[in-house]
Amino acid sequence: MSHVTAFGDAEISSLYHSSEERVTKLIGILLYDGFSLLGAGTLAEALHIANETQSSGLSNGVTYSVRLVSARGGAVACSSSVCVWTERLGGQRFQGFDALYVAGGSGVTRAAADESLIDSLRIACSQSGVVSSLGNGDVMLAAAGISRRDWASVGRGVWHTGTSKSAASTERNDALINSLALVKRDLGYDIATAVADRLSSSSDQHLPIMLSTIGTTTLAEKAQESARWLERNCGRPISVGDAARTVAMSERNFLRLFKREMGLTPSQYLLRARLDLSCELLVKSDLPIDKIARRTGLTNGERFSKVFRKQFLMSPTEYRSKRKNGDAL
Repeated sequence: MSHVTAFGDAEISSLYHSSEERVTKLIGILLYDGFSLLGAGTLAEALHIANETQSSGLSNGVTYSVRLVSARGGAVACSSSVCVWTERLGGQRFQGFDALYVAGGSGVTRAAADESLIDSLRIACSQSGVVSSLGNGDVMLAAAGISRRDWASVGRGVWHTGTSKSAASTERNDALINSLALVKRDLGYDIATAVADRLSSSSDQHLPIMLSTIGTTTLAEKAQESARWLERNCGRPISVGDAARTVAMSERNFLRLFKREMGLTPSQYLLRARLDLSCELLVKSDLPIDKIARRTGLTNGERFSKVFRKQFLMSPTEYRSKRKNGDAL
């Protein structure tokens, strides 16, 4: 029987699963007419190799499920006129990803002017664990209001080469670095090395050597990354195991690190994030209390009101009234 422990306010909210489970991570690659097949193909191939490389008996491994998405779904033509089938970004199935990558390509400027696509991208970025671009795909992120300096705060982490090479070389290199960093964090150095060995060509034999530094962060950075992840996902039924996996740590070590670096347990931090979000929705919207409770991961209006009153010594309705009337709290 798997071990489960409460995760949430007063340690009584959502249940999380044991980290011994094998998990599936949803990886999105955003495409558009005129995208470059090189970077997207390299990234997808690397994650496919990672799936193949793991032992089928590995209980706590990770399976990568790669999804090609676009503004409206359907067939999308790359820069060499090869069409690939995509699913719609922002649909019920694909609003947020464990990692989301934006392809580069000659059509990026035109795609960045598509307001519907940019709106969907902005929402998907806010709900995804990792956000990054391949080649000049950063033009799309910039159009969504996400500059390079903000990427780390949008997602769990971002890896970029920072080199000035040809567009094709940079795009492939970005795809390799991003995929290897993800695999190293999720599955460890040995599997990442095996993936690098299979992908390395004569021009990038340095990749296995680079693995010692790719995706490396300090313990303090890991705690901060997981805190940002909790804030972004506080409206969903998330778990300690989920949060620990975002920084590739065991739950026990994660709990100890988080409390030491952030001054709160993950449960306490999550509750604070949920209450902050609920306060914002109370003031900036006319949503009924029950809907706010569901949108902030607090289950229902009765439970939400109980937790809210304990924290603020007033009901959500009273708080809304006072804030909207400009009364002192």
